Amino acid sequence: MKKTRKDYFFVGLQMVLFVLFVMPFQLKQNLPQLPQWPAQLVLIIGLIEVVWALMQLRNFISVWPTPKDDSELVTWGLFAIVRHPIYSGIILVTAGYAFYKTDLYKLLICLALFILFYFKSSYEEKRLTERFKVYPRYKARVGRFFPKPPSLRAKP
Repeated sequence: MKKTRKDYFFVGLQMVLFVLFVMPFQLKQNLPQLPQWPAQLVLIIGLIEVVWALMQLRNFISVWPTPKDDSELVTWGLFAIVRHPIYSGIILVTAGYAFYKTDLYKLLICLALFILFYFKSSYEEKRLTERFKVYPRYKARVGRFFPKPPSLRAKP
């Protein structure tokens, strides 16, 4: 499938947000000091999620929302639980790190990433539906970033 301007926009904005996240900038107002182990746990779960999803996708991985021409729809393993585990893993990593560092600036970047990933995944799902006719059924069963409660899942 051919990439569009939206592909470049979403990936470009994502890279800008990643750079802003790692910049050593801090707002004067920090988050309240909380126990650090929950933040560390969220960060570790997010890292595991990203690595697991990357291992599952192998040759089909792409930074672009438009699927590769030779791609296959992965719906097993972690992808049977969430449709976009790399995005949700990144959200967990950035949120966990922001709370670990009690850094409001990093938390705001995390929120911006969440919003970006919502719109990027919506566009990606439109493209996936064009490429894979079974995608709407998969989408009805599996949550976008986090697992769907059983009562909201469509029957297979």
